Amino acid sequence: MYRDIAHAVYRRGQDSMENYEMPGWGLGLIFLDVLIFLPLVLMVNYSLQHVFPTLAIVEDPSPPAYEPVSLNDDAQSFAEDNAPLAGEAASSQPRLITSSLRSTYRTLTAISGWRSLFRGLACYFSLGVATSVVYGILVSTFIPGPIAAPLSALGLVQLYTAWTHIVISAPSSKTFWQRLPPFKKAFNATALPISMYFFSAELATFVPRMLAYAMSMNLPNPKQPGVIPVADKNDIWKGVIVLLVSLVLHIFLVIPTQVILTRVQASLLPDEDDTVVPFDRSFSGKVEPAIVGGKGFVTVKDAWQSFSRASWVRLVKLYVKIFGAGLALGLLWVAVIVPEMFLILSHSKKAA
Repeated sequence: MYRDIAHAVYRRGQDSMENYEMPGWGLGLIFLDVLIFLPLVLMVNYSLQHVFPTLAIVEDPSPPAYEPVSLNDDAQSFAEDNAPLAGEAASSQPRLITSSLRSTYRTLTAISGWRSLFRGLACYFSLGVATSVVYGILVSTFIPGPIAAPLSALGLVQLYTAWTHIVISAPSSKTFWQRLPPFKKAFNATALPISMYFFSAELATFVPRMLAYAMSMNLPNPKQPGVIPVADKNDIWKGVIVLLVSLVLHIFLVIPTQVILTRVQASLLPDEDDTVVPFDRSFSGKVEPAIVGGKGFVTVKDAWQSFSRASWVRLVKLYVKIFGAGLALGLLWVAVIVPEMFLILSHSKKAA
């Protein structure tokens, strides 16, 4: 809803410039803004909102005090580098990597510089394009969005799982399509949690929108994107209610299903792939390898129960910090862009 309003405001501003000629330096100023803000937007919208939470969800809050020496010197785990020594573990609780944005940032950049902050980005873009195409086809056949989203994700379980593996593991010479797990294995493990997650995400968007329509809020008309609805003072408290409902649905529905899905996907990580953060592959002994007759992955129930209360607190704190970073970036964007718009408009000449 708020995205629709922002789009309408943008179109109104765009329409107002149609009869004016922008000064030559205006385009340079816009290009400079893109050059500065694009990395920041990617950092917040991708690294902070996707990479950091994924690492927090899989990090083991109680890594063992002793790690066996790897027989392969070239495959030493990044998690081992951050594991406490035996004496330290006995005297104090080790500080987790994802306990702060700073420590997570330092751990990632220590691997391969700033590029580690955008690990899995190529796979993420490919996943987004593929999901949009499949989702669009399903919706065009009159399948409702809350049903079309899980169905499209089910057909792309390999890509979703590969992205999680790339994010939580050490750099690999393999391309992301070479790291796709077998479809049958990925489907058997993640079909239920991925359906739960995408249905929850669609519901968290659909319910607030329907609530806004039910309360007769003045919403932008998708068929008239350049038209801003007439302001109504009652829309303020209505908007607060819609926002609160959306937050509740995300906190108690979307995030829990995301935790389950991520942990199930992580349980499929190949044994030869080392992890960036300490990770208990056995999930406290709940995962039995397929070679001895087990499933080879964690169940939805065990993925939920193995995520401790302390881990929940750490994850919630992380999301609060991420929200604050996004809000700060938004305020910075407004503080820079709005004065520039007035400056450009004041030096624009009316077209003949």
